[in-house]
Amino acid sequence: MPVTPAHILQDIFSFYREKELPVLLDQYKRWLESRPLEGCRVIDASPVFRNTCAKYAALLAAGADLTVAVSRVMPHDPEILLLLAAYGIPVIGAERTEGPYDVVLDCAGALSHVPSLCGYVELTRSGAQHYVGCTQPVWMVDAGKIKQIETCLGTGESFFRALASLGFDDWHGKTLVVIGYGKVGRGIVLHALNNRMRVIVADIEEKRLPSPSVSFLRATDGAALSHAVKQAFCAVTATGRRHALSNLIDPALPCSSGVLLANMGVEDEWGPSIPKNRILNEGRPLNFILPDPTQMCYIDSSLALHNQGAVELAAGRGKPGLFPPPPETEEYFLSLVRSGGIIPEQLLDSLS
Repeated sequence: MPVTPAHILQDIFSFYREKELPVLLDQYKRWLESRPLEGCRVIDASPVFRNTCAKYAALLAAGADLTVAVSRVMPHDPEILLLLAAYGIPVIGAERTEGPYDVVLDCAGALSHVPSLCGYVELTRSGAQHYVGCTQPVWMVDAGKIKQIETCLGTGESFFRALASLGFDDWHGKTLVVIGYGKVGRGIVLHALNNRMRVIVADIEEKRLPSPSVSFLRATDGAALSHAVKQAFCAVTATGRRHALSNLIDPALPCSSGVLLANMGVEDEWGPSIPKNRILNEGRPLNFILPDPTQMCYIDSSLALHNQGAVELAAGRGKPGLFPPPPETEEYFLSLVRSGGIIPEQLLDSLS
């Protein structure tokens, strides 16, 4: 017999404080009364980890008939899959999912093939390519500023937490090469500076950098990039593009240098010429070696915004094609993070 959302929330509070999930908790409390997804068939492909269970609790409180999809693209925690079975939440392989569902909560386009009656909510930027030309509503969580809390602040923090878990925690004065300066790259640079590292940013176009101490080079200059990587303590990709460094990095580099190579993109960005066993976590996102790939306080508002998309689409408030979350929704979520959360104000202010 399925457990109640309250039971799931009780389990969650054995691991997290209420202040770590102010937005999902607000969502849970409001939806327990209003039941905006009553009877709606919802499938969710968010990466399955312990903190994702708070997301499921809110959806169940809203009345959703919830199925969880596990994809080959995104890692998951096998122990949490067992926990979902104990909760009575069905789990299915994303590639075997047929539908239709009322709302598809997607991640990295894993469920873009599944028919949806009301539309899709995509969690990641990398998933957008799967919805180009889609005439149904596609709520893009990553198109708003709330997602920066996760991708910039949270992913940057988790990159260094993952390095430390592998024993690489002596960063002071060492050189980090960050390849790609979008939201994830910015977050890694921010935390690298806080850890008093030397930083080189490589991108395909000139970027405004946070400090004069951060150097820049064109990512299209393969010789300069290979030289910088060879001299570094660590080089990490955050381009958002599969095989982005193919034909750019000298393939002999892994054998001729002791530099740590890492990837923080959804897919392998180093390319097939670099052996997977030479890249930390075999080329998969480095933070997914952690029990919580992103800390609860940083991912709370993104998961809640993903959920909110389901409510908006089920109510018929979507627009054809890809569109961002409404600014008023994001401002409300941000006010909850500021008033009830634990993220320091100066970190939140750094996003603007």
